[in-house]
Amino acid sequence: MKTDEKITLWSERIRAFQFSGQTCKTWCQEHHVPVSTMSYWMRKLKTLDEQSDTDMIFAKMPTEKEISTNETLNTSLSPASVKIVKTTLLC
Repeated sequence: MKTDEKITLWSERIRAFQFSGQTCKTWCQEHHVPVSTMSYWMRKLKTLDEQSDTDMIFAKMPTEKEISTNETLNTSLSPASVKIVKTTLLC
C-alpha cells in the first residue's frame, strides 16, 4: 500500500473513531486495531497537517514593467533566489 493510500485510510479511521463517541481503547478493540498504531497515526497525521500549514510561502514576482526598466532584478526568498537579467540579442 502506498503512503498516500495509508494516509487516506488512517484519516478515515481516525474520523470514524472521533465521531463514534467511544474511547480510543474501546473503538480499537471493536475494530481490531492496536491502540499504539492508532496513537501513532493520530500523531503522524497531526504533524503532516501542521507541516502543510507552513509549507506554502507566497512571493511577489516582478511585473513586465519592472523587468523592462531594470537591467538586473534580484528577488530573494530564503533559501531560494531569482535573478533576472535583461539581455538584448543582436543578429
